[in-house]
Amino acid sequence: MKLNFMKTKNTILKTLTSATFLVLVGCSETPSNGSSNSTPAGPSAVPNSFAEVSAKLDPNGSLYLYYSTEDVIKTVEKYTDALTNFAKETANSSATGLRSDSEEEEMIEASTKVSKALYDQIGINEISGVGVSSFEFEKGLHRNKMVIHHYPDKSTGKLWSLFGSEPHEISMFKMLPAETALAVSNEFNAKALMDWLPELAKASESEAIQSQFDQAIQMANMMIGIRDLVGSFGNKLGLFVALDPENTIPLPPDIGGEIPTPSLGLVMKVRDDKIADMLLIALESSPAPFEKQTIEGIEAHVMTELAQTPFPLTPVLFKLDNHLVAASNTELAAKIIASHNGDESGLTSTEEFQRLSNGLDLNGNHFFFASKEIGKTIGPIIEAAMEASPLPPDLPSFDMETAANIQILGIIRVEPDGFVLESHSSIGYVESLALQTSLVPITVGARIMLPAIQSLLIQ
Repeated sequence: MKLNFMKTKNTILKTLTSATFLVLVGCSETPSNGSSNSTPAGPSAVPNSFAEVSAKLDPNGSLYLYYSTEDVIKTVEKYTDALTNFAKETANSSATGLRSDSEEEEMIEASTKVSKALYDQIGINEISGVGVSSFEFEKGLHRNKMVIHHYPDKSTGKLWSLFGSEPHEISMFKMLPAETALAVSNEFNAKALMDWLPELAKASESEAIQSQFDQAIQMANMMIGIRDLVGSFGNKLGLFVALDPENTIPLPPDIGGEIPTPSLGLVMKVRDDKIADMLLIALESSPAPFEKQTIEGIEAHVMTELAQTPFPLTPVLFKLDNHLVAASNTELAAKIIASHNGDESGLTSTEEFQRLSNGLDLNGNHFFFASKEIGKTIGPIIEAAMEASPLPPDLPSFDMETAANIQILGIIRVEPDGFVLESHSSIGYVESLALQTSLVPITVGARIMLPAIQSLLIQ
């Protein structure tokens, strides 16, 4: 089952012809000195952010795109009021089957006001342009970039502050053991969101909505101290999967074969002990027993006597510097601590990571890493599930070979003038989009897999 990437590539590129500028380098002949015969167009009659965006992109690759969004956003804003009125009239018409009473009208009115406030405050209307490039800088290794630009003096939108303020060293890299096959870390300003939500509720101009929101916050505050917990969260949360090739577990007979033993880690940056204390209280009230152990010199809380599973499952909770860490077993916990302390070589020292990170600035706000091992591990499972239950023919096919061998390391940076998404990957940007198109059958396949995995855990 292979996806025709060339056909998909052409389809995607045709769709993108509505962009302001589209240059596919190498698709046409140029003079031997590398210059173009065309006359420079000169400055645009309509101001745009092409210069700012293109300065962050790579020319001379397989894809180079700039799309000016300013006119589009102005058009959207021009018709916002008309669309809002149309929605209210439609909602209250007999065709919708809704009752036309004052309470319902108030709810519709409040919803449209919140939606408008959300649009006005989120910052989408401040985006001036989007750029994309893909450049194969090494045989079989592509540098893919996406730039979402706004002018520095137009940055009041919540979008530009909720997901980080400026690039920085990502501390989670130091904690990842060499066996890490999949990892993701995100930055999110939960307190800023908490402070913003009352503004949106107030924008509804509905006493009922504001009252319900206030009551919900008060209830959460009484039950778990939500405001203190949000204040304790250090805005960074990461998740990773490690695979142990030395120890394998069998798959159900209908799938066959075996996979490396998986383990799971969760890393959260915290400002104090409030979140840890809440979790420990929950553990103490849990029927599952737990005990204190010292792992690599760190005090940890380890749950014991859990249900038997085909892979080690002794959840561990411990504090490592200003991070709260959960691991699925004590062996993984020891590796996390040893990697963090420099006692063991971690992920960043592996040949695969060093090749992917070569020339890539690892300072950022978010990152994503996928080793070829993760694709090799889950690929056969999904393939077997999809063969057992074929997908509808109108859904795109899935190139299992490409997915099984994909390698990627991506960084997202929040800069003063927008977002920069940069990744080093074994596939180009267009191929990446085509692969993402196949996420629908993957998801369906995963849902098909769940009963098999559940039966595996019970065995």
